[in-house]
Amino acid sequence: MRCPSRPGFTLIELMIGLALLAILATIAIPSYQQQVLQARRTDGQAGLMAIAIAQERFRAHCTQYAQRLSGTRDCASETTSSYTLGVSDASPEGYYHLSLDSVSASGFNARATASGPQARDREGDISCKVLGLDQDGNRTPRACW
Repeated sequence: MRCPSRPGFTLIELMIGLALLAILATIAIPSYQQQVLQARRTDGQAGLMAIAIAQERFRAHCTQYAQRLSGTRDCASETTSSYTLGVSDASPEGYYHLSLDSVSASGFNARATASGPQARDREGDISCKVLGLDQDGNRTPRACW
């Protein structure tokens, strides 16, 4: 007597398929996560470029670059501590905190510091947690741009 053949997969075939799926996921998920971090890096870069443009526009009307980002745009006051650019201190998508340092009449350094999971962003051995841009367009770290 012969058993009728049943269509379908055996348990062994199913286990082999699941093992292959697990191996592919182990390879693909970290690569995908790194691609997401790299794509979000453009958020910090866009924020820095917006600051640079706003700073140049500000300096065209005032005697120096703005000292602060947030607040009402102001350069009419006599004290340099009140020079305010009037832009947000968060990047457009919110993955970076923006700040200014080393501001003078002739230059500025803008910084974008990654927050949350974005702080794990790397380009090879170089951390891309803090991005920088100055008045001459110098970008740091170079590998992250």
